[in-house]
Amino acid sequence: MRDFRHVLKQAGLDGYLTADPLEQRYLSGIELSAGEAVFLIMPTKAWCVTKQLIASKMVPAAKFLKTIIVPFGGMLDGALTEIKKRGLKTVAFDPALVDLATGQKLLDSGLSRAEGLIGEMRLKKYDDEVARIKKACKIAAQAFDEVFPQIKTGMTEDDVRILMAVAMLRRGADSIPFNIVCFGENTADAHHTASKTRKLKAEEPVLMDFGCFYEGYCSDMTRSWWHGKKEPAEYKKIWNIVDKARTAGVKALRPGATAGEIDRAARSVIEAAGYGKEFFHTTGHAIGLVVHDRPILRSGAPDGLEENFVVTVEPGIYFDGRWGIRLEDSFLLTKDGSKKLTHK
Repeated sequence: MRDFRHVLKQAGLDGYLTADPLEQRYLSGIELSAGEAVFLIMPTKAWCVTKQLIASKMVPAAKFLKTIIVPFGGMLDGALTEIKKRGLKTVAFDPALVDLATGQKLLDSGLSRAEGLIGEMRLKKYDDEVARIKKACKIAAQAFDEVFPQIKTGMTEDDVRILMAVAMLRRGADSIPFNIVCFGENTADAHHTASKTRKLKAEEPVLMDFGCFYEGYCSDMTRSWWHGKKEPAEYKKIWNIVDKARTAGVKALRPGATAGEIDRAARSVIEAAGYGKEFFHTTGHAIGLVVHDRPILRSGAPDGLEENFVVTVEPGIYFDGRWGIRLEDSFLLTKDGSKKLTHK
């Protein structure tokens, strides 16, 4: 909150209004749902305009965020009244985070547009944010180590999905935002939904992409392997190519590099092996309060990486109707390179 107030001063703004739960979580540390509150932040003070039902949730932030209780449905009007009462002249909102009608109402009320003020701040993680992401990654990695030896021929994809969810929740995860389990031909479907009927056969590939939220921050990792003792030479060959691409992408991770350079480092390995068309998604993305955050590690992306960014590297090769391989880990950018977070 203190740093954002400094941002407001630098931008020459009297205040900033937000009803976005993600921004509210970032500023206050409190998880809110859409429609539960409107924040009005000034360079020296801050208010949460909310209804009586939600007031108790705001107690942990009482030292820096004063609660104003209004009738149900009156939160936006309550915030606008506060702006008028205090004579604030230059108050902004992010137009990308409100619907058209709300945006027009705010403009008609004299507010101005300011995109990405908080979004830019969220790219570089504070130490407490890094600690939460590390914990989320540790939970996911340990859960996989527990579940992996339990995966047997005859289990359904959904059976394994449930095992992973329980293992992560038991270790302290708050929620499971995604939990992809694929057998056989389904491993070629990059974001497959686990089937309740597709059973694991002897001698076929498996792909699992999973993560969890811990105190608001997420993890993300993917593992691919051959289930059985007769791994085909072709599968082993492709797995090694993807692994080499992942290693190349990780080696390129450093402050000052661009998102596009990381993508090029990993993608060039796969293209050189002749499988460029089979790698049809980006190389990675940032994680934090959301699973897929900026910057996106995509071809030509100019976004510069900085110390304390947290990103994934996840190259893959997929053969439609047959099988696919993706390998993914999450990394914290350090002063000299990066540190892998998805380990036990």
